[in-house]
Amino acid sequence: MLICLLLNCESVNCLSVTLRDAQHLCWKNFRKINDILDPERGKNWTPFVMVTDLLEEAGEVAAVVKGLEGFKPPEKPKTKEMLATELSDLLYIIFVLAEHYGIELEEAFLQTVNDYMLRFIK
Repeated sequence: MLICLLLNCESVNCLSVTLRDAQHLCWKNFRKINDILDPERGKNWTPFVMVTDLLEEAGEVAAVVKGLEGFKPPEKPKTKEMLATELSDLLYIIFVLAEHYGIELEEAFLQTVNDYMLRFIK
């Protein structure tokens, strides 16, 4: 299972990686960012902060989808590119949380897909 992950280091490189690799790359990136933040002033991301960020991003996904579907006229028109950005924000946080708790998300995802297949396609 391959995804394209953009990493913004000194230059933007497009890499084709597995979900497992993406999870580890997000964790590395997250650790660099968290090390820069000041832990003594409570500026680093704890699992609780990550979950609240995840919920915030989910709300932003909902707002974009609402706008795309015409349920709530947005102040600024919503685009598929905006949705892609918000979904990517969610995915980043999910990868970081999974890595923090030692969860191999690729295995869990494949199991979930299998469970859906068994549940809905009989």
